[in-house]
This record gives sequence, C-alpha cells and structure tokens, in this order.
Amino acid sequence: MTVALKVHFFLSLLFAALSTALPFSNNDAVATIWTFPNETWVENLAVRQNGAVLCTSISRAAIYQVDPFSHVAATVHQFDILDGVLGIAEIENDIFVAVTATIDLATNMAKNGSAKIWRVDMCAWSLGAPNPISLISNLPEVGLPDGVTPLPTDPGVVLVADADKGLIWRVSTTTGAHTIAISDPAFKYTSPLVPIGVNGLKILDDELYFTNLAANLIARIPITANGSASGSVQKVSTETLLPDDFALAGDGTIYAAGYNTLWRVMPDGTTDALVGGPNSTAVQGITSAQFGRTREDGGVLYISTTGGLLLAPAGARVHGGQLLAVNVGLFG
Repeated sequence: MTVALKVHFFLSLLFAALSTALPFSNNDAVATIWTFPNETWVENLAVRQNGAVLCTSISRAAIYQVDPFSHVAATVHQFDILDGVLGIAEIENDIFVAVTATIDLATNMAKNGSAKIWRVDMCAWSLGAPNPISLISNLPEVGLPDGVTPLPTDPGVVLVADADKGLIWRVSTTTGAHTIAISDPAFKYTSPLVPIGVNGLKILDDELYFTNLAANLIARIPITANGSASGSVQKVSTETLLPDDFALAGDGTIYAAGYNTLWRVMPDGTTDALVGGPNSTAVQGITSAQFGRTREDGGVLYISTTGGLLLAPAGARVHGGQLLAVNVGLFG
C-alpha cells in the first residue's frame, strides 16, 4: 500500500469514527439537535434517506428540515396558519404525505371539516426551489388526522389515524379518496378531559401497531393487504403514560413518545422509561420518535417535543419545541 493510500485509508477511518459519534459528544445518552423558537409545537417526524429530519409543527403550521449532523434548520413550507401540521410519512423515495387541520391548542380539538392531506415532494427541494407542497385533497369527514403510515403492498394508499372519531381511514395519495378502513372500540378516547384516541400508526409483518393516547394503550391488530382488520386487537402495553407517536424496530420493540417520557416496550410487553419521566423538565412534551437512516446514525433515535406548550410540569419553563437524539445503544 502506498503512502497516499495509507493516508487516505486512515482519514477514511477517522471520518467514519467521527461520523459515528455524531450527533453526540462525550457518549451522551441524549443530545439536543435543534431548539425551535418559543411556542413551536413539534408534532411529528420523518427521516429522509439522506439523514435530514423533517419536523411538522401544529402551532407554527409548517414543515421544517433539520440536518442532525451540521445542526442547520430550514423551513420546507409555511402553510396557512390555520393548517396545523400533524402526521407525516414517506410513501416513495423522498416523497411524503402530511396531514393538517385547524386545531385549538388549548383543547386539542380540530375544527370540523378542516382536515387535509398534502403531497410533499422532497426529491428536488432546496432553499429557494419551487414549492414542494401540493394539496391532494380535503378530508371533510375526518375529525383530527394524526398518525400516517403507508400500506406496504400499496404505497399509493395510506392509513390515517383519526384521534377525534376513533377511526382508521384508508386514503389514496393520488386522488384523496377516503373510506373507513377499521373501526374498533380500542381506537376511541375514554374521557372528554383527554379527547385524543388512536394516534401513532406503524405496520410490521401484516399487523398495524397503534397508540391510544387517552387510554394509555399500545396495541396491534392484524390487517389485510388493503388495510382492513383481519383479526382482533391485541394489547401490547398499558404501562405507558399518554403514548403518542412511536418508532417500531424490526424485532417488534417499540420506542414510544409519551408526555415527558420516552418509553421502550419490548415484544413481550415489558415496559421501561428510557428518557425523562412524568415530571421531567428536561424533555417536555415528547411527541414523536424515529430512527436515523444513514450508516452513521442508524442506531440513533430522534425525538421531538412541544417545549411544554401542553401540560408542562409544575415550575417548568416553557421553551421552543426541540429535536433531540437518543443513543439507544447506551440503554442496553
């Protein structure tokens, strides 16, 4: 091996080691990637193949992009202020769909008839480029659209959680045509004090995993290729507090956002808190969790927060929502 090749090889290894350490320093379990301005409620996340993280905001009615390695953020699209952005999911390479609604943040209720679904084409997006957002359709029958997940056999169709009506909708990402895919009592909220039922959605091995925030429930239900139920709901855990969106590992382990806590739920239902806690002021209002997608951050879990805009712990200072990185490998 020549000297030049040896130097190139050494620098490649050094760069790989540094990249693997990012976005952490000093083997931290949790690192702050970005803090948004005050009163920015970050609701949901989607990770692009290039590693950038798309963050939706209800309060700011916007989609942002954050580079977790350079710690640079940009606005992808600013919606009308009435279109608070909730769930987002990739339906094909670098093309996403997002759902919006007009939401009263004090009550978490959506205005009747305000739900919409949008196409977010990131393939050619860059700062100053043409608007990557286009309206697919209004969803007037949907109450509060939240979690979104594509059908594995037909990415032109997504399932959308209706947290208000307690339904799962089947929605075409080309025409916006929508029908009820699944209706089950396990999707309903149980108290008017917490009017949010079915929330996060993910599919693994022909089963739809979901959370019900008001019921403190994480469960799954077998589904057919078109998203209809093919069996009954099976509880996975009832030990998480106010579970919101979640990441689902290939082995069935769930990393669920819940109030001020990141919960880990093993396939056998064993549940523990990895980050924060009900009274934590360090991570206020965790809303979503998604794994990194590059070689450097595949073991990193990105989580979003409201900054304490809703149900902040006593004495906590409300600040801007955040994008945080969790080094899940440190938790065993």
